[in-house]
Amino acid sequence: MNPPLSGVYVDPERTAVADAMEQWLGTRHAVQTLFTPWQRDAIDHLFERLLPRIRNAGRVPLLTWEPYLAAETEPDIASRIAAGDFDAYLDDWAGRLADWLAGPDGEWGTADDRRLYLRLAHEMNGDWYPWSPTVGESTPDDYVEMWRHVHDALASEIDADHCQWVWCVNHADVGEHAAEACYPGDEYVDWVGVDGFNWGDSREWSDWSVPAVVFDDMFTRLRQFDKPLCVPEVGCSSLTADGHDPERKADWLCAAIDYFDGRVQLYSWFNEDKETDWAVFGGRNGTDSIDGYACYPSYREALADHEPTTPPIDDTTFRGV
Repeated sequence: MNPPLSGVYVDPERTAVADAMEQWLGTRHAVQTLFTPWQRDAIDHLFERLLPRIRNAGRVPLLTWEPYLAAETEPDIASRIAAGDFDAYLDDWAGRLADWLAGPDGEWGTADDRRLYLRLAHEMNGDWYPWSPTVGESTPDDYVEMWRHVHDALASEIDADHCQWVWCVNHADVGEHAAEACYPGDEYVDWVGVDGFNWGDSREWSDWSVPAVVFDDMFTRLRQFDKPLCVPEVGCSSLTADGHDPERKADWLCAAIDYFDGRVQLYSWFNEDKETDWAVFGGRNGTDSIDGYACYPSYREALADHEPTTPPIDDTTFRGV
């Protein structure tokens, strides 16, 4: 197995943080995770600002495409997409993606070729998204049909050399449906992914979990699909039963990078403080600081020790083989 690709989620609007982080690291992340909803007013912003910004920084976008609508997203969104209710939007979106991937000369196979990982309707085995069979009025079969319908809508515009489809689950099933029930089929998926976080003691239902406890079970289950494996979102809180412990989080970061090496082909750190202090650079907490940014030098040291693949990404690495 090649060394994994190292990625990061930093809000694309916070370019100063992403640039400062890579200057601190002394290297570049190969991939940057980002998110976009199913809203027409988000299309221009995505293709004219966000994707160019990430590509110009030398990273391959890992685009999380969330079927959130401008109005309230109904719980039958998966079955409505599968039934063709959003085909006009899909046609427009596919054309914009194809144009962006082709580059300014509008031709494939040139030096300006672009690449993108496309993660559609992720974490469907949880109970927090309307496209989840556990939450919504759709079934696992509806989710599968939705995925296939969207894939087919884009198939005439893009190819696997430029766009890789990432089917991504939560690290544990939350609800009545197993992740495997929502697998669209080998011909519709290029990568399988697992999102997993060590929530520490930041929630009543959580406690400190080492990387193997977070990921082992789902990694084992997904190996049946014989696809390259990735972790599009991973993070660690510093909150323990005794309060914030950045040193313990620092150890967890090293352990996670050790754990991923040889098991996955891509991982991407969630570097934004959201539900808790996930960030490893520029967040609320750290074991050090540089130029006013709190940071965890253990993350930088672990990356250097394992030497993950950095840009440019070749065709083989892009496909995870």
